[in-house]
Amino acid sequence: MFNKIKALLIVLVSFSLSGKGHIFANPDVWVKAGITYQFEEHLVTELTYLWSFDDYFSSRTIQTYDRDKNGVFGSEELTLLRREAFDPLSRFGYHVHIWADGKKLKNLMAKNFDARIETKKLIYEFTVPLMPSANPNDGPIITSLYDNKLVMDFRFFKKNFLLVKGLMRPNCKFQIKRGKGVQSYHPQPVTLKCGE
Repeated sequence: MFNKIKALLIVLVSFSLSGKGHIFANPDVWVKAGITYQFEEHLVTELTYLWSFDDYFSSRTIQTYDRDKNGVFGSEELTLLRREAFDPLSRFGYHVHIWADGKKLKNLMAKNFDARIETKKLIYEFTVPLMPSANPNDGPIITSLYDNKLVMDFRFFKKNFLLVKGLMRPNCKFQIKRGKGVQSYHPQPVTLKCGE
């Protein structure tokens, strides 16, 4: 079973790297997601992402990496899962896209990765620092989860999918609508605007 899931992950990454992911009419992995915005002194310093995977991908991944079948990823299991299933996503910026004041942030890195099992679902949680921190008063901060190879499909949870930690100015608001321009293929970009 381990070899099967490893082969599936290799195939998914290979299609994405080769650009052949577009041959699929439908994605292979479905993810429900949420984002937490961390504010410090009115600046957005980092974004924490929560991903909940579809039943099929969850089941196969849990079978592979929860080796003792106790419903919890132990430290060695978590290390292996991260190395084989999460770290390869760094090639694609973890499918995280962020624009601050009109400029796309590059070389995004993830920290504080965790994976767990909740009601038979595979959950990822990780944080992407904004370097430098972004001031939403200087211009909108736009973030999107999008796989341009169409292997993974991202949609937000129905409730509580945008959270804030720290102090956000009262004149700030979130807006979600289909992307335009450089975000034209992004189904659910989130724009944070402050001021008029």
